[in-house]
Amino acid sequence: MAANQKERKKCDGDIQTQEQKISKLKDQTLQAKTNEVYRAFQNEIEFCQKEIRKCEDRILELMTESEPLDRNVKTAEVALKTEKAQVEAEKQQARERTAIDQKASADLLKERGEIVAGITPAVYQRYTRVCKMRRGIGVAEALDGRCNACNMTMRLQFFQELRKGDQVMACESCLRILYYNPPQSVDDVAGARAVQG
Repeated sequence: MAANQKERKKCDGDIQTQEQKISKLKDQTLQAKTNEVYRAFQNEIEFCQKEIRKCEDRILELMTESEPLDRNVKTAEVALKTEKAQVEAEKQQARERTAIDQKASADLLKERGEIVAGITPAVYQRYTRVCKMRRGIGVAEALDGRCNACNMTMRLQFFQELRKGDQVMACESCLRILYYNPPQSVDDVAGARAVQG
């Protein structure tokens, strides 16, 4: 579209230049003393008029080309406006999601602070040291006599002591702090539902 308008302006400028030439040639024609000089000026004027017609024809072509371009530009502007609205809506959703995530993060940090306050400093230091060594995972579940994180089998005596739950114990292989979650029988789950109901 911009190139089209630029070329039209150039053609308008060329037409003005040719018209100025014709005006000068007409003045010079009046001063011609021989027929040959007069005819030469007339030929020059005709050439300038042909150039003007060429420029006018090109302007008409450009105007014809610009109509679909105008429609395309207007369509693109409408599409852009729609897309901008959609992007703004997505930005708003992202802001809302970020606010929710930040609140959840703050809640979790608060809960974590309460948990840290409830454990001894030595256990917490042990936990943070293991977290640094094990890519942020410092606790693992003991499941079926194995560490759920490294899948190493525990000694039977060690597993029995862990099941008692009276001391903080770590996996002998990966050093993660272990916890034991006793399995619930179907009767226990049914009984818990009956109590809740």
